[in-house]
Amino acid sequence: MKAILPLVAALLALLTGCGYHVAGRSVALPAGTRVIAVLPFANHTAQPRLSQMVSAAVAGEFELRTHDRVQAAAAGSDEVVHGNVVSVAATPVTFDTTSGHATTVEVVVHLQAWVTATATGKEVFRNNDLVFHDQYQISTQEQNFIEEDSIAFQRLSQTIGQTLVSDILEAF
Repeated sequence: MKAILPLVAALLALLTGCGYHVAGRSVALPAGTRVIAVLPFANHTAQPRLSQMVSAAVAGEFELRTHDRVQAAAAGSDEVVHGNVVSVAATPVTFDTTSGHATTVEVVVHLQAWVTATATGKEVFRNNDLVFHDQYQISTQEQNFIEEDSIAFQRLSQTIGQTLVSDILEAF
């Protein structure tokens, strides 16, 4: 037992020195950042409300993970998050053997995002090739039919928000 105690202490010291931190509140954006503007993402697709869902998810994730104030307008902000929802594709991946109708659909969303510093106008982060996937089920029985695509897009928006904010915060 006496031999294990120094080993555990050494392991704890090693872990605390390697940059591990408590999840939830992440590292901050550049020094001096107090206000983050998440502008509405531009929607270059035929999928209505997707860009609003993505923008809201990104803003919500910044609120959860930083101590900074989050707003929808660039005026008065220190950093501005911009984005484009470039494309959305929905592809059937499984089919009912009897009817031939699709039973599972995969949704792929491609977007671009970048962050600019308000004071300088310089880009401090950019990723032009963010790709996210999700799947949803389609019932083959009409009495059980529930429109699942909007739920899938909401779920996908949350994943986009979490991933994008992580990418942005880890860049600093």
